[in-house]
Amino acid sequence: MPGSHAAPESGTSDEVIMSIAGHVSRSMLSRYSHVRMEAKRRALDEIATRQRAADEKRKAESERRAHDLAVPQTTVVQ
Repeated sequence: MPGSHAAPESGTSDEVIMSIAGHVSRSMLSRYSHVRMEAKRRALDEIATRQRAADEKRKAESERRAHDLAVPQTTVVQ
């Protein structure tokens, strides 16, 4: 039934979104919906990249601390 499709991002009907955005057709709405999804994908990819870098940094710091604790400290007495 026309008008009953909901936009997955907001739960709002396609017709309402088309009216607000000034789109005349579903194909135009689909085009811009796709663009928004691509932008979200890129943003999520960037978040994942940053998270991996932070995880690697934490792991390296943890390994360095463990190594520092395992190496006996020598004291020079004069």
